[in-house]
Amino acid sequence: MRGIEGVSIRDITQAAGVNLAAINYHFGTKSALAAEVFKHCIDPLNVRRLELLDEVEKKNDGRPPKLEAVLEAMIRPAVERGFDNDQDNETFLRLMGRCLSEPNAEIEQLVRAHFDKVIRRFDAAFLRALPGLKPEELFWRLKFMWGALHYSLLTCGKQKHLPVKLRKTLDAEGLIQRLVTFTAAGLRASISD
Repeated sequence: MRGIEGVSIRDITQAAGVNLAAINYHFGTKSALAAEVFKHCIDPLNVRRLELLDEVEKKNDGRPPKLEAVLEAMIRPAVERGFDNDQDNETFLRLMGRCLSEPNAEIEQLVRAHFDKVIRRFDAAFLRALPGLKPEELFWRLKFMWGALHYSLLTCGKQKHLPVKLRKTLDAEGLIQRLVTFTAAGLRASISD
């Protein structure tokens, strides 16, 4: 794999079997094409996340939300998409992982633009649910959650690569509940300075 920097519009059009002129006409640049891919894939997840968070906050009527409810609002849309057979999730997850790991300021800004509002809303909800947790510590613990979520979605359907034989495969609901339980414990854990 050459990464985003090493792939040209011509490479993309050849792989997709489309006309270079059509791509240039509709998107203009590789960055604009990437922006549209992110918009298409990420925005529906984030809209759903915010809808679920709105429901959690409305249900609590001004009281601090339950941590598990906030986590589920964050995790559920991604897992449900991950288990949707009509989506090309593995390709998108690999693209997302690549974008997050490559030092490209333009791509980093693009990713941030799709998550800033969501992260601010969820950070505030998490801090209300865990009033003793410092924002810096929340940042790191959520980073671990994103890693667990991403890795789980990439590998969930690949049981043959696991070191143990599972009796049954995990469904979306099972993965959601395990991720919520795991992350809630990590968010609640004490830390020694």
